[in-house]
Amino acid sequence: MSTKTRFLCICMSPAIDATVKLPRAPKGEGEIFKDVSEEENVGGKTVNVARWLALRGADVVCGGLLGEENDRPFARELAKYGIEDRFVRVSGATRRNEMIVWPGGSVKLNRAAFPGLAAEPPLETLLSLHSFSEPGVAILSGSLPPAIPKDFYARAAAALKAQGWTVAVDASGESMRLALESHPDLIKPNAEECEPLVGFVPKTAEEFAKATALLREKAAHVVISDGGAGAWFDGEFVAAPKVDVIDTTAAGDTLLAEYCWRTFGAPCEGAAKWAVAAGSAACTMPGGAPPSAAAVDALL
Repeated sequence: MSTKTRFLCICMSPAIDATVKLPRAPKGEGEIFKDVSEEENVGGKTVNVARWLALRGADVVCGGLLGEENDRPFARELAKYGIEDRFVRVSGATRRNEMIVWPGGSVKLNRAAFPGLAAEPPLETLLSLHSFSEPGVAILSGSLPPAIPKDFYARAAAALKAQGWTVAVDASGESMRLALESHPDLIKPNAEECEPLVGFVPKTAEEFAKATALLREKAAHVVISDGGAGAWFDGEFVAAPKVDVIDTTAAGDTLLAEYCWRTFGAPCEGAAKWAVAAGSAACTMPGGAPPSAAAVDALL
């Protein structure tokens, strides 16, 4: 039996992430660009988490939902990184999101996942907990398709914790609020996502401390990301290094993955600094592609 901590990553809204690069900022309505470049990567918040954990040497299982019509890129990506594929295939295609960037600006188009999905597959099928010989670390993150009830993460977290799993949740709005009732071990909202949870958007050190204290009534560990400034880890701030930002698609996911790896997988001192370095390095890559370990080391 493996002595490594096993990570189960559940992604209900995977995506093909495309970065479209424009040579300059749009000037107005109806403008046509011909000189553009484009790069695609398979992703979705928890797929990004799983990929980074695998690069760090973790034993990773990834599940959730995939569309039957275009699952091949995902299957190839998971196999490439040695991630065990436990996705449930559903009819239709997995969504395609786009980050449109130009010098000095960007806009992102996020589509709803699986709009044609009629009902949620059984929770037992999505988690497949019967196949694990012992509990590990489960990471639940991302938006939910319209057909999936908002209490999905709450139910999944409760089922996992009942079997001894450590559970991290990175969600927003009602799905995160309900998930807190299952008392996850770690949550990672950003500053704006704190508002429906604590009633305000923290902006000062005192407000981040207050938000953290309120959230720790429901979660053992609280990480609040604050954009390009850095992140708060159980109330302690770690500033982000300055980088040339190309695409922020997987920055928060890489931060979460690195923190979970350094906290639960291969525990070490300075987990928060490692996490911020990894998240910052991810900003220098297009379309959610993972940065190199050397880039993270340099930023650390």
